[in-house]
Formats: sequence, C-alpha cells, structure tokens
Amino acid sequence: MIEDLVVTSLVLGFTLGLAHAFDPDHLVAVGTLVTESENVRDSSLLGLWWGVGHTLSLMIVGGVVLSFKWVIPDRLATGLEIIVAGMIIVLGANVIWRAFHSYTVHWHPHQHEGTMHVHLHVHEAGSPEPHHHAHMSKCKALVVGMVHGLAGSAALSLAIMTTMSTISLGMLYIFLFGLGAIGGMLLMSMLISVPFLLSGQRLGRWSTNLRLGAGCFAIGFGGYLAWSHIG
Repeated sequence: MIEDLVVTSLVLGFTLGLAHAFDPDHLVAVGTLVTESENVRDSSLLGLWWGVGHTLSLMIVGGVVLSFKWVIPDRLATGLEIIVAGMIIVLGANVIWRAFHSYTVHWHPHQHEGTMHVHLHVHEAGSPEPHHHAHMSKCKALVVGMVHGLAGSAALSLAIMTTMSTISLGMLYIFLFGLGAIGGMLLMSMLISVPFLLSGQRLGRWSTNLRLGAGCFAIGFGGYLAWSHIG
C-alpha cells in the first residue's frame, strides 16, 4: 500500500511538472526566446535548455531544503517572483530592440532636371546570419529557466516535505517533476515558434510586427506580474 502510494506520488510529480510548463509566465518568457529561432529544431532546443535550467535550480534548492529541513521564507519567495517579472520585462524589451533593428535606413540621391535630391527610405533588413547567436540563445534559455526554477522552488519544496518520507524520494520527485517540465516546454516552444517562423517565411514585414507585439505583451505581462506581487 505504501509503495503504491509512493509510485502514485512520483507519477503525479511528472504530470504536475508537465502541467507546470504551461504556466503563463513560463510561456511568455519562452515566447520571447523563440522569436530569435530560425527553425522548429532551434525552438525546441530553447525549450529543452529552459527545462534543464529549471530542473537544475529545483534540484539544488530542493536538495538544500530537504537536507536541512529549511522552509523558504515568504518574503524571499515573493522577491524571486518579482525578479521573474523583471526578467520578463527585460526579455520583452530585448525583443522590441531586435525587431526595430530588423529595419535599415538608406539615403538615396536622385537627380531631377539638374537638381540633386536625397530621399530617405526604410527597408527590411537582410536575412539574419546563419546560426544567429545560437550559443547565446541557448545560454539565455538556460538562465531564464534557472530563474524560473528558483522562483518555483518554494512551493514545490513545501509540497515535497509534506509527502515524501526520505531525501532520496524527494529528489526523485523533483527530478521527475523537472523531466515533465522539460517535455512540456519542449513541446510548447515548438508550437509557440510556428507563427513567427511562418510569418518570417511568407509575410515579410508582418514578422517584425508580430515580434513587436510579442515584446510589448511580455513587457505588459511582466509589469502586471510585478504589480500583483508588490501589491
């Protein structure tokens, strides 16, 4: 009976981790990351690295909490959530900055009836470089996942301490929870990237407008998230 309960709890941990990837703040943050992707494979890797960072933070904090029976203070948990909100705002601002830099400005001289005129033209910039900041994007996804993991460690650690009888079972629970989150975010990062990839291939300038909208939404969401925790 006890063994069945433990197995059920572990399976539940994986399921909850899978659902955890669908939290709005996670989706918004990863949504800003996949705007830099060039294909679905790159997008899925960003989701994978987010999940790895998320799980790494949970394992480290969870190990400390379980080993020393430490309860994360509410003030610290709230502070971490505010940091997440600030991070999302920064990610949104970065998307907007990159979107504006997809335009180039040119001065074209023209001569009419012996008089020289200069006209200002705004054009869509050329295609991004191959492997455009691929390494940096993965590092960014890893760090973003780690920050999210720190923010979510308080509630998860408290849940583990009340359900798992040993440290080893608690760490296994965290690992399975993180594995579920990795799978969920890998899938969601692929799906979220599809509109950006399709617009980039078929709609030209609308790709930039879509990224601008994603950046503005991230800034607004991050601001609301910070206000909800400060208030």
